[in-house]
Amino acid sequence: RQSGSAGSGRPAPPRAPGGEGRPARAMGKARRETPTEAFENLRQAFDTLKSNHVDAWCWHEYLSDEPEDSDDEDDDPEMEQLKPKKRSHMDRLKTHLLTCVTELNRCAQAADTAYFHMCVAPTEMKPCVIILGTAGDVDADMLASGDASPQKIMAMLQQRLDEAHEKITLLEAEVDELKTKLCETMAESEDRWQRWQRTAMLAEDTITKLDSMTHAFNDLTASRDQLADDYRDLYLRHLRASRMMVHKGRQVLRDQVFKCGRKENLFYSFHGFIQTLQQEKEERIRREHEAERDRVEFALRNEVKFLLGEQWRTRSTLSRLVGEANRLKNDRRNFALRIMHKHRRPYEALEYCLWVWELWQPIRPQLVLEKALDAESASKNAYIQQLVQTSQQLPPLAERIDELQESLLAEKVAHDVSRKELTERGARMFGIFLEHLRVHRMQELAVLGRIHEVDVADKKERIAVLEREIAEDKHIHALKGMVVDLESNLRKALDRRKQRAFVVPKSNPNCPHCARENMFRTWRGFSKDTAASDMDPSSPLSGGDPLLRTSSSLGSLNMASVSPRMLLPAQRGGKLGPLPEPPEKRGTFSAIWR
Repeated sequence: RQSGSAGSGRPAPPRAPGGEGRPARAMGKARRETPTEAFENLRQAFDTLKSNHVDAWCWHEYLSDEPEDSDDEDDDPEMEQLKPKKRSHMDRLKTHLLTCVTELNRCAQAADTAYFHMCVAPTEMKPCVIILGTAGDVDADMLASGDASPQKIMAMLQQRLDEAHEKITLLEAEVDELKTKLCETMAESEDRWQRWQRTAMLAEDTITKLDSMTHAFNDLTASRDQLADDYRDLYLRHLRASRMMVHKGRQVLRDQVFKCGRKENLFYSFHGFIQTLQQEKEERIRREHEAERDRVEFALRNEVKFLLGEQWRTRSTLSRLVGEANRLKNDRRNFALRIMHKHRRPYEALEYCLWVWELWQPIRPQLVLEKALDAESASKNAYIQQLVQTSQQLPPLAERIDELQESLLAEKVAHDVSRKELTERGARMFGIFLEHLRVHRMQELAVLGRIHEVDVADKKERIAVLEREIAEDKHIHALKGMVVDLESNLRKALDRRKQRAFVVPKSNPNCPHCARENMFRTWRGFSKDTAASDMDPSSPLSGGDPLLRTSSSLGSLNMASVSPRMLLPAQRGGKLGPLPEPPEKRGTFSAIWR
């Protein structure tokens, strides 16, 4: 044993940060270790020593060859110095041995503490030894049962092994069932996938058909509304026509029939009116008799229906009352039999069993707890076994998941390819549609060109007709009266253009606003020289050249063939002068009979 705190079994108290050696106690009194906790620490130390140092395979890693370091000439030497060096097998073995020594010292210290507790509390020996004696298959319940002989433990282990075999058989059967279900589920999922694909395509087709049917329905509805409007229009026309016919018939009767033989018409009308009244009276009496008969028949029919329903309700009520009376009779008879059997019979063996069961009820909770403990341990073992089996099933499940992912990617690729094919087919159909549209447009343009040619031919024909009429002077004959009127108007105008004497207007020569003279602003008429030159182109006042005058007199009416360039005044250098002011627009007529 180690001396000091390790030999006494008590751990050394922690030191204060000041280093004075005083125990750094927290709030309250320090907690002491129990014997059970001491043996649990010893058990933990044994388990650690066994798993890391005692098992043979813990030392196998030092038997393999050491890997050689690859020396690269291009590596940086400073980086090589800074990199951590990989330890060799010898260094790691030394470290392992030092760790083993530390664990052995820890086990020795835990054993000293357990020895101390056994010396202080010997009554806790059995629970503490049970802690050290438990193993993977040997639990505390086996050791605490009282008989810890090897034969008893082997028998219990054999029983557990048989139970484990049964559970394994059941689990194998369950695994086979799950495999079968998995295959069925995969086939069902594949079938659902295919049906979903078909349903999606059918939905797309259905939507297209529904759209076309909607358009057709809208067209049909529009045509039906148009037919209804046409029918309404025709009905209104028919009604108007019928009213017009009735009105015209009344007018004919009033204007033609009733004016001839008024007495006879009155006599026949009176007798016809009397006969009409008699027929209406007979018809009214007949309708009243039929209405009375229908009312009586309706009342009788309702009464018969009510009586039939009342008969059915009476039968159902009577059957229910009879059944209730029979049930009450049977209940009373059974109740009387139970009372007689209770008070006038000997006790039976089952009643004694009932009393024993009632006495056994207080003991039942302890048995329930024992059964619950067994069930909990069994469920724990089952969970451990399921965990092991689940961990074994992870690799095949991962492979299956990879296969499913590959199949999913393949389906996605196939879906993308099919979508691209559908897109290509739609583009091709769209191109065909555009080509058809272009051909239709060309045909339409050809038809429009033909129509234009027909219109041009029609216009040309009309122009030829007009030219032929002009050549035949039909328009001259049509306008002969107008030409005569225009010639008479021309003569009157020429007569009014004769020379008049100069006349000074009788007015104030000064402006009333500015007091300026405005004498020459209101003179009227022309001078004799100007008039003579206008009337006679050979006059000396005209400048000797009649072509340079721009008069609007009678002499200018016969100069239709003179070029306008000859009328411009000439300047020096042979250049033409500026254009004169345009003359006043007047109509010129030539009095020529054709």
